[in-house]
Amino acid sequence: MADLFQTIVDTQAAPDQVDHLAKHIVAWLAEKGVVKPNPSEEGGYDRGPNAAEISVLQTPPRGHERIPPVHKHLQVLIGRMTHADNLSEFREPAASCPSCDKPLEDVDGAWQAATQEWIGGDDDAALRCPECGKESPVTAWRYDRHYGYGNLAFRFWNWPPLKLTFLDDIRRELGHSIVVVEGIL
Repeated sequence: MADLFQTIVDTQAAPDQVDHLAKHIVAWLAEKGVVKPNPSEEGGYDRGPNAAEISVLQTPPRGHERIPPVHKHLQVLIGRMTHADNLSEFREPAASCPSCDKPLEDVDGAWQAATQEWIGGDDDAALRCPECGKESPVTAWRYDRHYGYGNLAFRFWNWPPLKLTFLDDIRRELGHSIVVVEGIL
């Protein structure tokens, strides 16, 4: 059985904000009983007694043996990272130009180069659209729910789908835009 995850990526947190924001969100979740206040030996935050309150409850199919997942905690990710839906294999995400909305066909590796520049610290790392010719930051391109950029993220391992109201609450607590990347390991 594969491990599933949902990663909430703060798309606007600056490097000098992430430690404070990470501590704030963990304390807020612990106060609500969603996670335990201290990290486990595995390095994540185990589910608290009220963990189910942030999720859409699902009933397992009848007649199927339920295999417990390997991970079932909250992992806090700090640092300049990209977040993809598949942690087992790399593939470029589907991206559309923010100006003309044409899908990117990256035959010359420009997307990877711009992403590496962004990871290296260049917030303005740009990608030129081969269709309209406009240059935009690689982070401004439109990605589907399978990709995100950020300096701070919260990865929920093997939790039921997160409620939209909870995602709104996280957005308010962070004071920034978020992207949710759902994936598999």
